[in-house]
Amino acid sequence: MLDSGSHQALLDVLSGTFACIGRINLDLDELHVLHQAVHPEEIGHTYCYSKYLRYHAAELGHISELYLEHLMPQELNSVYQSGRANFELTMPDSAVKFFFHHELDPQTQKSYDWAYIYIALNDSSDSDLLRTITNEYLFKSCDYFVYIDPFRDSYITFAASDQGTPLPPASGESYSREVVKYALAYVPPEDQEKAIREMTMPRVIAELNRKGKHVFYSGVIEPERGYTRKRVEYRYCDSSHTAILLIRTDVTDQWNEEQARIAKLQHALELAYTDLLTKVLNKQGFISKAEHYLHQLKDLNHTKVDSSTALLFIDLDNFKPVNDTYGHQVGDQVLQGVARLLRELAQPEDIIGRYGGDEFVLLIKQVRNIKTLTELTNKIVSAMGTLEYEGKDDVVVSCSLGAALAPQDGTDLTQLIYIADQRLYDAKHRGKNTAILEDLPEQETANEPFGERP
Repeated sequence: MLDSGSHQALLDVLSGTFACIGRINLDLDELHVLHQAVHPEEIGHTYCYSKYLRYHAAELGHISELYLEHLMPQELNSVYQSGRANFELTMPDSAVKFFFHHELDPQTQKSYDWAYIYIALNDSSDSDLLRTITNEYLFKSCDYFVYIDPFRDSYITFAASDQGTPLPPASGESYSREVVKYALAYVPPEDQEKAIREMTMPRVIAELNRKGKHVFYSGVIEPERGYTRKRVEYRYCDSSHTAILLIRTDVTDQWNEEQARIAKLQHALELAYTDLLTKVLNKQGFISKAEHYLHQLKDLNHTKVDSSTALLFIDLDNFKPVNDTYGHQVGDQVLQGVARLLRELAQPEDIIGRYGGDEFVLLIKQVRNIKTLTELTNKIVSAMGTLEYEGKDDVVVSCSLGAALAPQDGTDLTQLIYIADQRLYDAKHRGKNTAILEDLPEQETANEPFGERP
């Protein structure tokens, strides 16, 4: 609280910083000018605050109607009633600060029921200096700062970059509407739904109340740079939670570096998971990808299914004599030919691996019925014997094959491999060059979709 003797002390402190200082009586809508660097003739005079404000706003020419709305007596009274001690509003070429103080009755030294508000307006030189600093240091990464009134659903863009990034309108009376318009115009399709959801006011307020800030990342298409990556952050401007600050930061360089690092790791992982000779997955790579897919199946209801996943375990017959007779170079050609054949017969989404030595595995993600599975396994077995090898017309290699189904035989990869391996050895014992699909649905239901196993 200030007594009347403190007015001059306050004025002396503030006049060195601000171009205009006045005292407002909200009840009477009056402004008493205490300091005016631009119009010193006004000092000591009292004016209608609302008219004075609109007159000088028109004179300056850059204060929008939305800014004026936040400076009007009813808005200031609302802020004062919330219990705040001060209030600041930054505009394109100036900043206005309000200080709320109760006056003391000089006779009784008791506070009046009403309060004066001291208004202080930055001069243009301070504003220009602040803008220079902001442009030099902040806008190298920050696109804009937006003041949001969550209760009125209005906003003011009080500082913005001039680096060519798409900017929202300087002010608006419907923040919710402008968010959607901006996202549809500049956010890539894959990020639009997320951006609109994360910027809705109920979502923002919920996250602010829960975490103290709300942050998410999104792409933005810029006219000159093309795809850019942005960090969007919301924070409360004040302790009473009546205003929200929105800051958007450009993180494209960091994002590009991270994408390059991920790509390198992915490439290294692919190399680690690839069999160098056949260019299909090695054992470790097959297990990793097959387990990931089978884990997804466990989340589904498998009591009755319209399709199944098949695991084929393939082993070449009498491969060792090929190496012993023709050498490892021809043996390598055989293995490469088998991998090439499996890639030709499998679907692009299926998973192929060299399990070890002359053993191959094939995970077929979608098998509609036993007939299609039988046709595929027979094709693999018959085509294996037709492979040709450079300069070795007399080299003929066959294979034995065992199959297991998920979910009918289980959804655990180890279990499926064990069952398919047992059926593979049954094929070996039956004379090789064959496929065993025992324990699968009977041939008379071959055209029916897979269902619950009996």
